[in-house]
Formats: sequence, C-alpha cells, structure tokens
Amino acid sequence: MNFRVNIVGAGMSGLALAHGLHRLGIEVAVFERDPFPGARPQGYRIQLDAPGLDGLRRCLPPQLYKSCLATAASPPPRVTVLDQHLKVLADRAVSERARSGMITSLAFDRATLRQLLLAGLPADVHYGAQFATYDQLPDGRIAAHFADGRIVAGDLLVGADGVNSAVRRKLLPEAEIEDAGLRLIYGKIPLPDPASQALPDWVFESIFTVVKGAGGTHMGVGPVRNYVACLVGATTDHPCMPPFAALRRLDGPNLRDLAHRIIGPGHHPDIDRILGSWDTATLIPLRISTAGAVRQWDCHGVTLIGDAVHAMSPVLAMGANTALRDAGELTTSISAALESGTSPHDAVRRYEIGMLEYSSALVAASRRTGQERVGQR
Repeated sequence: MNFRVNIVGAGMSGLALAHGLHRLGIEVAVFERDPFPGARPQGYRIQLDAPGLDGLRRCLPPQLYKSCLATAASPPPRVTVLDQHLKVLADRAVSERARSGMITSLAFDRATLRQLLLAGLPADVHYGAQFATYDQLPDGRIAAHFADGRIVAGDLLVGADGVNSAVRRKLLPEAEIEDAGLRLIYGKIPLPDPASQALPDWVFESIFTVVKGAGGTHMGVGPVRNYVACLVGATTDHPCMPPFAALRRLDGPNLRDLAHRIIGPGHHPDIDRILGSWDTATLIPLRISTAGAVRQWDCHGVTLIGDAVHAMSPVLAMGANTALRDAGELTTSISAALESGTSPHDAVRRYEIGMLEYSSALVAASRRTGQERVGQR
C-alpha cells in the first residue's frame, strides 16, 4: 500500500512517530520551522515513566531504543515534596516495573534524546519549513502549504508542532490554549563541577524534589547524568514577577537575581546554595500553558499528537510521556490496520478516540494538581 505521511514538527514525539512509521514501510517526511536543530532553547530535563518509555519502545528500532536508555540517569524513582525549611511534606514512588521488568522512571536530557532521534532517522527532515495551511485535494489527499511556497501532498498530515500548533489552529480554530498563570526560571547546575560540590545530598535522593514556598512559589531540582536541572516558579501575580515580555529580556545573572527575590527570605540555607550553583548561561524563562477541552474532529487525513492537542502543566511530569505515548499508539494502530488490510484512516480515527480519552483526563489532573500545589489558574 502506498501511504505517505507528512509530520509538522521535529520535536521528540514527531521524530518518534517518524521512526515508527518508517519501520512500517510508510513513506514519511518531517517539516520543522526552526532553521536548524537547537535553534532555540526548549528546556533541559525530561522525566519518562512507563507511558513515555513504552511509546518510545514501540516506535524505535531496538538498538536505537537501547542507545536512548543508555543516556538516561536513574536516581531513586521517588518524588519528594519539602517545605521551605526542608521538612518532608510528601514522598512517594513514581513508578512500578513495566511489563518488560525494567524500572520505568528515568531522567533524560531533552537535547541529547532529540539528537539521537534525529541521527538515527532515515526519513527526510526539512528545516526552515514554516507551516501555513492545508487543504484537501480532489483525490482525498492533504496538501500542506508552507510559507516559502512549497506544497507537499500526502495521505495523512500530523500536527506535532507543539503548544502554538499552526496545524491545530487550522483544524480546530475554536480550541483554546490557556495561560496557566505560572512562570518558570529554568537552568542547569553542571556535574561534576566545583560549584556542584556545594549541593546538598538530598538533591540526589529523588528523581525530582519540589521545595514549596509561600504563595505558590516553588523550586524544583532533578539530577540527570551530567547536570542537575533546577527551576524556580511563581504565579504571574507574584509581586516580583514581571510581564513575560520583560522576563524574556533578562540575561542569566538577572534571572538568577530575580529567582532569589521570588523565593524570598526565611528559607533553609540549602536553597541559596543550590541557586548559587546555577550556570547562569543556561537560564531561560518559561511560560506554562494548558489546553482547553478538545472535541473529536471530523477531518479525513489530519491528526494531532503531543502538545499540539493536549498541552498540560508540568506538575505531574506527564507532558512528554503523553506525547510519546501518542506516537506509540498511532504507530501501533496504523500497524494493525496494515496487517489486517483495513484503512489506515480508520486506524487514525481509533487513535484519536483513545488519545482524547486518556489525554483529557491527564490535562484535567495536571490542572487540578497545579491549582492545589503551585497556584495554577
């Protein structure tokens, strides 16, 4: 069967899906608006639990999957919540053993994982391809139009282009992406490094630790392999938090100074030790968004995965997990259709029904947890 898939977005879920479809013998191409890999900062640490690891496993060739796992860190699979005086508020295991028997809570560096997915991908990845719109051709195929004038036709168009998805805006113009009312200052503490020797032992005793302060302020730390990811977050109405446009203009040292002011006085001295170890060159500001309700759409030949359809706040660490689950579910559904001789488009519809069910529950749970823990809207 001749079946071509065009994927808009070369993030992790789009690349994982491209691997999965290529392994099925499907012609696939990826179109990315950035001019080259790493053109803009997209964050550092990601935590993959059973859903994300299983999605990755279903998409990738076995050897590439093993190579990805080899880059991960595996600190104790627990999430610990402390107050500003480091009193334990909660301490829980975050995963069980997967069907394979492997512990399924691993910390990856986002850039390293993406580089591996790119390096091992036999399909074409086109950079500088800003998606503009699509239309349906008389033969039922979908023609994707790009800002540079190119038009690419295929049997399926997949929007994997993130929170500000241009494919979603065309497919579901009424679908809202809401400002969660949270801002983060995010960066790395290199390991090993003289500064990192000042880090307290408790930083390494959980896969992620959240230190809660007053009024929704919080600090999060999580070890990877060669660094510790560290963030400071607060709500938009925090008296020290500037508008996001002004936040984006601050350089690293000023972002660190702002983080100190956000955390405020009266906390354990370890907090100052950690923030003092930040590599200010790595600091970036982030705005947190969450998806509104998404209805089942009725457009033959266009679908969505990842943040393009179900952006969620990071409090449950399920954004990347769910995006990679999407890639695995869509690959598996299309594979079953090819084996049975049924329509791949019917397989895509089955994926969409299942995806909207599990993702809407996670978006709601992330919103609810964010409201309870860190003052999310």
